[in-house]
Amino acid sequence: MDREEQLSRLWDDIVGEMKRLDGGDSFGIDTYIAPLSLTNDDGKTLTLAYPADTLIDWVELNYEDRIVFAATKVLKGARAITFQEQDAPAAQGSVPPAAEKAPAPKAAPKRKATRGKGTPVSGLNAAFTFDNFVTGASNDFACAAAKACAACLEKMPYNPLFIYGGPGLGKTHLLHAIGNAILASHEGAKVLYLTSEVFANDYIDAIGNGSRAITEFRRKYRKADVLLIDDVQFLSRGTKTQEEFFHTFNALLGSGKQVVLTADCPASQITNLEPRLSSRFQQGMTVSVHQPDLETRTAILRNVCKQWKSEYITDDIINYLARSVTRSVRQLVGACVRLVTFASFAGRCPTMAEAKQYIADIVRESKGGTVTVADIQQRIAGEFDLRLAELTGPRRNAAVVQPRQLAMYLSRKLTESSLQEIGAAFGGRSHATVLNAARKVEADIAKNPELAAVVKKLAAELA
Repeated sequence: MDREEQLSRLWDDIVGEMKRLDGGDSFGIDTYIAPLSLTNDDGKTLTLAYPADTLIDWVELNYEDRIVFAATKVLKGARAITFQEQDAPAAQGSVPPAAEKAPAPKAAPKRKATRGKGTPVSGLNAAFTFDNFVTGASNDFACAAAKACAACLEKMPYNPLFIYGGPGLGKTHLLHAIGNAILASHEGAKVLYLTSEVFANDYIDAIGNGSRAITEFRRKYRKADVLLIDDVQFLSRGTKTQEEFFHTFNALLGSGKQVVLTADCPASQITNLEPRLSSRFQQGMTVSVHQPDLETRTAILRNVCKQWKSEYITDDIINYLARSVTRSVRQLVGACVRLVTFASFAGRCPTMAEAKQYIADIVRESKGGTVTVADIQQRIAGEFDLRLAELTGPRRNAAVVQPRQLAMYLSRKLTESSLQEIGAAFGGRSHATVLNAARKVEADIAKNPELAAVVKKLAAELA
């Protein structure tokens, strides 16, 4: 088998793994990812060639981290990704019939490499900036904290900064925005972005390659000026990896370096995370991102249309998208770009019927997600104007106790979590406490019609 055929088969395996991980997202992967070609693998970086008319900025924005993750699974080792334009015509994908005669979509400017003076930067995507991060009530505090970290690197107002929230709500965008802003104002800074999965795989590879490789591994991570780690909850899968990260974390903070972490839940709720790591993750600033409200979702959609210079997406379609895709910003942007692409190929505005047809799978996924204890905690905290730390903390004043009991009640009713698991999510409370809270809310509902209406409304929204 020659080298070209090997690379082709490897790329097929990576694309197949992406589909498996995404549960069959055939439209996006077949349209935007499969037409790419793998032209080189040097053991550290995969080089992907793309046809000249590919929406490569959107591919990088929405799929680069997923390509890296799938490649790590297939190759059993971490790889960075780099894109280069090829001269060959675009591969055929799943496009509307009008595509053959329609003008090519208007693409955003080509991405520039992100690096400091003489210092290559690993993992940063220049497409993620503070300028194109749409803020609202669901994320404005997290964005402000991220900007403070980027603007005050020498003073480090929050170290570490810990950002948590559900998938697709902008945590990764903020990490990249921090890194890009620091590079813009601190030439030569060593900024390193990666997922905890990549960190773990790097460590496993280093162990397998002997003491010199371990030394190089530690030098790589402990010499960074800024370390940006995504999805840190996956560190809990390995005891040795947690130990190594613990020492890396301490070395960075001890030498005055900035660390920013993201997770899908507060550090105290990460299952099987060592207490010493959990406590250190909480020693700086913890902020959260929530599901965006209707106004923020509408602003995000208008921003996407502006970025892609699309004049075809009507206000009616934007309003439909904003009301139908509510759980994830990533899904929301993906749905909008899918319609922008259709409109660009067809050279006209899609009808409402066409718009509903082309994003039907995304709408179904957005409305059919399984509610979690974390979802309930975030919704209750927002409803009663509380911080999540208050909801899960030790305070027992009346303003906190009733919302906490209500959240426990809904967690028992709407999730499959055990009483013990629910108690653990509320600051390590016992299963008896959860059971008593649920019984108290049931009794209150029976006596208080207003409370019953509130509970019914919240349960309907969450379910």
